[in-house]
This record gives sequence, structure tokens and C-alpha cells, in this order.
Amino acid sequence: MKKVLLLDIHNHPINICSWKRALILLMKGKAENARKLNDIESMIRVENQLIPRVIKLTYELAVPYKELPFCRENILVRDEFVCQYCGKKFPASELTLDHVFPKSRLGPDIWENIVACCKECNQKKADRTPKEARMKLLRRPYRPKDYLLFELKKYPESIVRYWRAFFNISPLQA
Repeated sequence: MKKVLLLDIHNHPINICSWKRALILLMKGKAENARKLNDIESMIRVENQLIPRVIKLTYELAVPYKELPFCRENILVRDEFVCQYCGKKFPASELTLDHVFPKSRLGPDIWENIVACCKECNQKKADRTPKEARMKLLRRPYRPKDYLLFELKKYPESIVRYWRAFFNISPLQA
């Protein structure tokens, strides 16, 4: 998984792209290395090519707002693969999605009503609200606000550490 952080002309993160896309932008002169130093640590090696981990566009670009897709993978990432009732961490294959306000009572399929849940807790809660089932949510479900900050959670720390400086965030937030 060789990914490159793409910055706009003002050094603000706008996308995470594949190394192939980054290479094309660099070769066409549409982007440049965001860090002036060409040290090996800030580069990735792909097919005998050295590509910067962070590139910057050389022209002004209007970036449209990007909505984070509502899907199972993003719910699990948001909840960090932790059952929101018992607090145990599970692999994705062992987690289900639970409607906090039950679907049978017209609970909507929205970020604020769905949490990651282990199969055991999901059966225990059944068709009830957490209060009725005498179960407590670890944290209230929410809609993630920043698309790119959320996307960082999907990548290993070894990749994110080179990008963190451009997001103005601490290691604990990423």
C-alpha cells in the first residue's frame, strides 16, 4: 500500500492518492516534492523509482467538499473495531452493526444511530434500546467531520507519521 499525501498550493492536505497518480503529477510538472530535502526517509521506493511521500500541487485548485461515505467499513474504523457495549476489540469479521434505536421501530440508517457491536452483545441487546436492555454505550455514535483526518485512521502509523505535520495534529489525534 504505497500512498502519497497530496497538498494544495498553500500546503493544505487535499487528498491521499496512489503512488502512480503521484508519479504522473510529478512527471507532468503539476506537482513537486513538498519537502525541500530529498532525504530517503521522506521518499518511498516503487519499481526502482523514488517518490516523495508528500507532494504539493504547483497550481491553484478549487477542491470540492468531500462527504465521507456511510458504510460498514467506515463505521468500524470510526469505532476502532471495538464493540461499543462490552468494550472488547475484534477483527472486522467478528463485528456486526447495531442500530442504537432499533430498526424495527423505524430507527434510521444514519451515522448517529449505528455502532460497531460484537455478535454476543448484539443478540443480548436484541430489538431493544440500550436503556431497555440495561446496556451502556461506550460513546455516543457521531458523524465524522473531516474526511481526510478520518482517512488517516485507515493507514498504519509508519505512513501517517510523515503526513501528520501537514494536518497540524498530535499523534494522539491521528
